[in-house]
Amino acid sequence: MILTKTEESKLLDSMAMKEYGIPEMVLMENAGASVVRLTEDKVEWDGAFTVVLCGTGNNGGDGFVTARYAAGAGARVLVLLMGNEAHMSESSRMYKSIVEKMGIPVISISRAEEGAPYIHDADILVDALIGTGLSREVTGEKAQLITIMNEAEGIIISVDVPSGMITDTGRAAGVVVDADYTIALGSVKRGHVLYPGSSYSGTLLYSAIGIPDEARMDFPVHLTEQEDIFNILPVRNRISHKGKNGFIGIFAGSDGMEGAALLAGQGALYAGGGKIAVVTSAGASRLLAGKIPELMVSSLGEGSFFTGEDSEKALKRAESYDVVALGPGLGRRKETGCFVRDMVMSWNKTMVIDADGLYALKEENVDLKRCPGRLILTPHVGEFSHLTGLSPKEVEAGRIDEAIRYAVENHVVLVLKGAPTVTAMPDGSAWVNPTGNPGMASGGMGDTLTGIIAALAGQGMNASGAALAGVYLHGLAGDLAAEKTPVGYRASDLAALVPLARAEVMEETGDGMK
Repeated sequence: MILTKTEESKLLDSMAMKEYGIPEMVLMENAGASVVRLTEDKVEWDGAFTVVLCGTGNNGGDGFVTARYAAGAGARVLVLLMGNEAHMSESSRMYKSIVEKMGIPVISISRAEEGAPYIHDADILVDALIGTGLSREVTGEKAQLITIMNEAEGIIISVDVPSGMITDTGRAAGVVVDADYTIALGSVKRGHVLYPGSSYSGTLLYSAIGIPDEARMDFPVHLTEQEDIFNILPVRNRISHKGKNGFIGIFAGSDGMEGAALLAGQGALYAGGGKIAVVTSAGASRLLAGKIPELMVSSLGEGSFFTGEDSEKALKRAESYDVVALGPGLGRRKETGCFVRDMVMSWNKTMVIDADGLYALKEENVDLKRCPGRLILTPHVGEFSHLTGLSPKEVEAGRIDEAIRYAVENHVVLVLKGAPTVTAMPDGSAWVNPTGNPGMASGGMGDTLTGIIAALAGQGMNASGAALAGVYLHGLAGDLAAEKTPVGYRASDLAALVPLARAEVMEETGDGMK
C-alpha cells in the first residue's frame, strides 16, 4: 500500500497507461465503479436521492461513472457540473454523454446557489469536484459550493480526495470538503493520512482501479498494513525458551525520574522479551526493585544519575545483552550526556535511543554514521526539532520527507512519533503507521514504545522490522484500550494489551483496504 504525492500519482497513472497499456477510460470506469462497490455495505444507495458534483477535470469524469453505477444500485441520481466544459478530457466527455443518454439529469451551474436546493435535499453527495491537481486556494463559487455541501445533511463521499485538500500535505486550500468516506484511487495519498487531511477524509477506502501491483514496486513511502506486520513478526515454536527471545538491557531512569525506566521495562516484558534487565541509578534502583518481579533491576555505582565514569562498567555489563535501550528518564546533565556518547559510540549491536538519550546525541555532537551499532531513534516532534534544528512547524510540514532525509543521512532507523508516526529506513523508504488514537497523548507512552521495539529486536527481528512492528503493535494496543476508555488510559494499561494486539495480528491478517 503505497502513499503518493501528486506527481507520483500522475506517474503511476502514466505507467498504467503507457507501460501496461491500460486506457484512461478503463481507469476511469474502474474508479467510478469502486465508489459504489466499496460503500454498498455502508451506504444505502437504493432509493437514495444522490447528487454527484462534478468538475471538468478527470475527477469529474470519475463522478460521471459513479453516477451511472449509483443509478444501477437503485439511486435517484442528479449530476451538477461546475466549470468550463471546454477543459474536459475526451474520456470525461464520453462518460458525460453516456449519463445523459441514460436519462440521468446533468445540470451545468456557474453559481453555487443554483445547486443549493438539490444539495440540501440529497441523501448522498458524491464529491467529484476537484481532484489531486489542486495547487492554489479554492475561492469564489467553488468555495461556496463546498461550504454548501458541508452544511448539508447528506452523506458525503469524496472521489479520490476531498475537494479543496492539498494532496501532498493534507492541508486545506482555503475550504475543503468534510467527507464521511473517501475512496482513494490507485494509491493512498499522503494527504489522506497526514493531519488535518485524515480528518477531512473520514473513513478511507481504497481501490487499485486495475493498476497492477508491479507498477507500485519502486515508490518509497508505504502505509503499514496488518498483513505487513503478520509477515515479519517472529513465531515461537514449542522448543522456544527465554534465552532465544532476547536479553534486553535498558539503561534508563535517574533519581526523580524512576518511572520512565519501569515503563520501558514493562513495554519490553509485554512485547515478549526473554530476559529484561533494567539498569538505573542507585536511588531509582531501590525504589523500582520488586515493583515488577519479572524485571531484573540493578544500578551502576551510588550516584543519582549516570556519568561518563559509569560507561566502562555499563559496557562490560552490556556484553551479555542482545539489545540495549537507552534514554528514558536519564536526565539532561552534561555528565549523563558523556555516558550516552560513550555507550552509543561503543555498542556494536542493536540500540534503541529515546528521550534524554536523543538530547545527549545532539549536545555531544555524536556522529551517528561512525557508530558501530544498528541504531533506532524514536523522537517526538520536539526531540526531532532539537536533533535537526528545524522548527516544530517545519517538522510537521515535512513529517515524511524530513524523517527520510535524517534516516538516510545518518544511517539510522528513525521513528518520528506523532499523528501519524513515520518509520524511516536508511535505504530511503518509509512507512506511515495507521494505528493509534488521541488517547495515547499522555506521559509514558514513548517509554513503553522504546521497550516494545527493543524486545522485538531481541526476538531476532532486524532494526527496521522491530521498529515497524513495534510502532504498529503499540498503536494497536492503544486502539484496544480506547475501545473501553477513549481518553484516560495509562501507558501501563496499553502495555498490558500488547500481547492481545500481537495475537490479533497473528490470528488474522484482516481484509484491510480493498
